[in-house]
Amino acid sequence: MNQQTEYRGQMAMQAAVLPARAVYLIKEGSSEGFRRAVQEASTRWGGVSEPIVEVLPDGSVPPGHEQVVQLSGAVGAVNVDLSEDQARAAATQLDLDCTPLLRVDQDGITRFTCHPSHTARSAVDSAHVLARAGGSLWEVAAAGDLTEEAFDEMQRSALPVRRPRTTDEIGRAQIGVGSTLLQQTEDQAGEYQIRGIPGNTSAVVWVTESDDLNDCLTFWNLRALRSLTFGKAPMILLPVDDVKYWIDYERQFSRILARPAEFSPDVIVISCGVAFQRLEGFAHLLNLEPTTESVRVSQKWPIPPLRQPPYTCRFNIDVRQFVTFEREHGKVATFDIHVFRSGSTVRFTSPVLFGGPGATLVRFFGRPFDGLPRRSAVATLVHEHATWHGDSIQLKTTADDSYQFNLLVPPLEQVRQEVLDSVTACHRLSDKGRMGVALQEAADTSVLLDTGIFEALVDLMTPRSRTLTKELRNLAQQGIIDENVADLAARWGSRTERRYLPAQQLDKVKRDDRAAVAEKLCALGWAERGLKVTCPRCGMDNFITMSQVEAVASCPGCSAPAKFTTDRTALSIFYRLDTLVDRATDQGVFPHLMVIAAMMKAEPLSSFLPGADLYFPGEDKSVEVDVFGISGGKVMSGEVKTSSSEFTEEQMSRDVELSSRLRADVHILAAVDKVSERTREIAQGLCDSAGLELRVLDMEQLRPA
Repeated sequence: MNQQTEYRGQMAMQAAVLPARAVYLIKEGSSEGFRRAVQEASTRWGGVSEPIVEVLPDGSVPPGHEQVVQLSGAVGAVNVDLSEDQARAAATQLDLDCTPLLRVDQDGITRFTCHPSHTARSAVDSAHVLARAGGSLWEVAAAGDLTEEAFDEMQRSALPVRRPRTTDEIGRAQIGVGSTLLQQTEDQAGEYQIRGIPGNTSAVVWVTESDDLNDCLTFWNLRALRSLTFGKAPMILLPVDDVKYWIDYERQFSRILARPAEFSPDVIVISCGVAFQRLEGFAHLLNLEPTTESVRVSQKWPIPPLRQPPYTCRFNIDVRQFVTFEREHGKVATFDIHVFRSGSTVRFTSPVLFGGPGATLVRFFGRPFDGLPRRSAVATLVHEHATWHGDSIQLKTTADDSYQFNLLVPPLEQVRQEVLDSVTACHRLSDKGRMGVALQEAADTSVLLDTGIFEALVDLMTPRSRTLTKELRNLAQQGIIDENVADLAARWGSRTERRYLPAQQLDKVKRDDRAAVAEKLCALGWAERGLKVTCPRCGMDNFITMSQVEAVASCPGCSAPAKFTTDRTALSIFYRLDTLVDRATDQGVFPHLMVIAAMMKAEPLSSFLPGADLYFPGEDKSVEVDVFGISGGKVMSGEVKTSSSEFTEEQMSRDVELSSRLRADVHILAAVDKVSERTREIAQGLCDSAGLELRVLDMEQLRPA
């Protein structure tokens, strides 16, 4: 099977189908903007969970509203009644694209949703209640509203609606006597995962003056953030002056309070604009008894018995705690895919039952995408039109009963290449990188983390460049470097023979481990065994590999009879590094491979280059990075030294700057010996300023005892 069609196995994947939620931007204090936003939300699948935020005259969004948007999962902004500049500024602050209200169904990501008549699965036969024509703001916020054109269209749909004659119909519809239009927009629009939800909570009764924008808007956004799937508690909006005229409402209301006795109080009565004394009177109308007991939420198993009247209440408790949790929206389908290097066909039945045309978002997640960095270049590898949404691959598509997509599940090596291509003009393996890759392909380099392996390599290394450098420095100090440099470089660079030693002379390795470590190097193909021949005629010592050993020793140079070196009782076995391994040790390649081995030990979903020459756009000169790769979904790059003393502040500044230019998530600082606290502090400060995470590796990770 060729590389393009290589089968990589069967993997489980999940897909969430969900509406593209909008956030509506309105002028500060704009009641008409609020009404118009609700009218639009009432025509959209999931509209009840779409927040509405006020924008200040300078185009900024208050912090509280900004948090609402972040928690809601809104993917786009809709400009209801702001100037273009105000809307652009607000959307930029929220990191969302903005669409004018009149284009919400044609442009932008927010068009990927459906009419609620195509998703509602209500068992209620009667028409659904919305606000009266020109009704008060509390009616609009509680039940929803429609323009006259949208009202006529809705009447012809599978989701008939009606405007009530009296406001008590809206109050009763919120507690299950019939239903509101807004309640129908939430069908099939819940969450598949939540994190940090407090459990089952008290019911919330929000009390307002009929046209108090602050109360109506605050309630709308609170309800928009409640879970539609997990621990759903009653949350209703009522007018402070009307309820006393609603016959038998308190008895009907009490039915929704018969819930498992696992929280307290039963109800929290709250308002921004209604005075406390009036709230007390309102609670009395609903037969609620004030209490001083602490707010408690919990989830018990088995389910406790139902709470019994008299039902308790507290006033003006901060109920944001009930909705401040992370969530992932959508209904989920789970299926298996067969993964090929060239791409995979993904088929699944929609978990959402659509009853008509429309659009939707599909988000894929699961094992195939584990370990991928959340970069746009990686998303387009998976599918040309894909984007990331959190940890999911997101596609915009039509609302169908079944789906088929062609997706690529890229191997990490391809991802690493794509990420590097996206930030450089070109790149290639450095000299160290080429040697490192060759070593990785020939053997399992994780063995470098074993005790004594790296130390044995250093003991057996032929001292080329370091010794040459040392002698050149000595000559320079004596003032005679100009006459002897060429001869010295030739002598050390080309005539020095590879070092070979018996295992007993591997001084950097623990005495009891020396023989075993030397043999392990041979098993890896990194070293070879042999005998030492000493010639009495020419005086040369030579290493003879075991495969070349003959019955009678002779000098490989002058062919004179010679003898093998022995210890007291037997022939002495010598060990010599492979040519590539010897050079790689001398060039400092193995510390790079040790860092990669340690990173992959900590996170198997990793892929690294052991050195690359990088060319950035508009620059002719290359820069070298010691390690670059992907690990646990993060892009990492950094510098590796044999000795941590080489990490000067200037060096670390250059290294962190390079990681920033590569748009890495993590900067690696690594040394074979111990990295001092001072070095760590300087590196941490540089990384903090650059917005990078710092990962330090030293002898604790690279040379474990």
